[in-house]
Amino acid sequence: MPNEFAEKPDLGENFPCLVDHWTCPVTGLSVPKDPDANLAWRAEILALAENDPQLQQDLYTACGNSVLFWVNAFVWTLRYFQPDEAGGVKQVETKHTPMVTWEIQDRHMLRIEHAIDVGEDLLTDKSRDMGATWDHLTVLMHKFIFEGDRSFLVVSNKEDNVDQLSGGTMADPATLFGKLDYIVSFLPEWMRPTVERKRLHMVNRHNNSRIDGESANKNAGTSGRRDAIFLDEMSKMEHGEDIKRSTRDVSACRLPCSTPNGAGTAYSKWRLSGTIPVFVLAWWEHPEKGANRYLEQDELGRWKIRSPWYNNEAEARSPKELAIEVDMDHVGSGDTFFEAMIIEEHRLMFAGPKYQNRVRKMTINFDSEVPDSAIPGYLQKEDLSKIHYTPNGRWRIWCSLTKARPDQSKTYSVGVDIGKGMGASNSVISILCNETKEKIAEFACANTPPYELAKIACAACLWVGGKNRALLIWENNGDPGFDFGNMVARKYQYPNIYFDRSSGTVAEKVGKRYGWRSSREKKAEGLGLLRRAYAHGGIINHSVESLDETLTYVHYDSGGIGPSELLEESSTARATHGDRVIADMLCLIGAGRSGGKRVAGPVAPERSFAGRMKTWKKSKKRRALKTSFDWRAA
Repeated sequence: MPNEFAEKPDLGENFPCLVDHWTCPVTGLSVPKDPDANLAWRAEILALAENDPQLQQDLYTACGNSVLFWVNAFVWTLRYFQPDEAGGVKQVETKHTPMVTWEIQDRHMLRIEHAIDVGEDLLTDKSRDMGATWDHLTVLMHKFIFEGDRSFLVVSNKEDNVDQLSGGTMADPATLFGKLDYIVSFLPEWMRPTVERKRLHMVNRHNNSRIDGESANKNAGTSGRRDAIFLDEMSKMEHGEDIKRSTRDVSACRLPCSTPNGAGTAYSKWRLSGTIPVFVLAWWEHPEKGANRYLEQDELGRWKIRSPWYNNEAEARSPKELAIEVDMDHVGSGDTFFEAMIIEEHRLMFAGPKYQNRVRKMTINFDSEVPDSAIPGYLQKEDLSKIHYTPNGRWRIWCSLTKARPDQSKTYSVGVDIGKGMGASNSVISILCNETKEKIAEFACANTPPYELAKIACAACLWVGGKNRALLIWENNGDPGFDFGNMVARKYQYPNIYFDRSSGTVAEKVGKRYGWRSSREKKAEGLGLLRRAYAHGGIINHSVESLDETLTYVHYDSGGIGPSELLEESSTARATHGDRVIADMLCLIGAGRSGGKRVAGPVAPERSFAGRMKTWKKSKKRRALKTSFDWRAA
């Protein structure tokens, strides 16, 4: 959450930094920053230039060289309300106002300009009502007027939000093109470009620059090449992932901008991916909203920025609305399944530095020379002679070990969630102590195929041991789950595996299918078990990554529950996705129900003594059935 900090942030001093005059670093010209003084100065400049072509040319050149001078000298904007002295909101007296930029807006516009000039993507993560859309459109309009042969595209979730031109030359200022029309309309005649205007199109006839608009459809932006593409309120775009993919080869500069709308949107995934530069346009940098800002530390030790305006918003808005519109919270803005406060408390208690410092990294597997055909024998005899456990590797162990193994007086459940092993998502093995409910170990790898994961899981079960054999439980959905289950139950014949149970009945009988078979109802039931365990102390989890993943779990529109990153994926993609949360959930199911069933050991060869004995017993049983007592003759 951008407005929660583990370490105390430095807010600096003298905020807001209000100056009487600002000197443009490019042109050297001085501009009044007080709104009333700025308005009077603008009127004076326009009067002097009205009949002075040389001054007009000088001002035109200065504006072309500096977007910030142009904005503060000639651009107007619309404003409907503003914060009052008590932290509330009031209507403005005059909607039409000179655009006198704040310090954060100066940095934002210059960063947008740089992204366009060098050809790089830039994402703007913003609080509501920070002028972010105006910033982008103003920079685009500056280049549209002062630079030739520029081509830009602006995109919003609906076409009516892009343009509503139905006649004349100006659209509703609530639309993107309406704001562009508005900026042009307030320019002096000697600066105003000759614009060829149609719905969703704007062309500067002086220099052949153009701005086009489009709705956020699947194929948005795929025609032609662009100097920049502005994606306004991207978090609300239904086809955001398609647009992100399709525009990659259309422009070197994509400018996504939005408040968050849940961690599962294409916008939030892009924002949190670490693959795009991010500019944070936060409310506390607003000179009025951030006035008298201060820091407050919560019961978990996190720092939060507050102000009189923020406190008023927190009182008036719901937590979700505050997360979306103010806090830029990509998790809290969605319909999350796990309670964030409970998870954060759990992290503070059980996943802090002292637990991370004591973690062991290990490799646990069968020796490479052991053939698959020999593994069932080692598993049946609980023979560890061919298991190697060495320092370093993908296993992380949090418990203390005796002779390189966990406490053998306890029992354990081993939960497995299986990915495809092709780098898209992790395959995960979690090990839980049934008595203490402490997660003692975790394995995660995105490149281990299901058949290899099965061998690692069997080796882990043999290694962890315990008073009874560890129960092995995995999600048996999708091709990876079927492949894993076939290897565990048939190839390696691990003796204590979970057999599926019917759900939603009084007597949940153990069935004949091995592995945990997922359905919408059973997954909701299992995840509910995990959520209650976190809330009531029924699990101890030291894995920071696992706790982070719980905060991404959301309710899908279809009624299911799962990671927000799969919100836009098909049911097939969800079935082949592995993660830590499901592995932890399966451990709890195994620990609570003890749903294991011993399976047959290695099949004896037919001509061996054991094989002949088995055949003889079957024939003896058949003979006994044939000579059973005949009740009809009695």
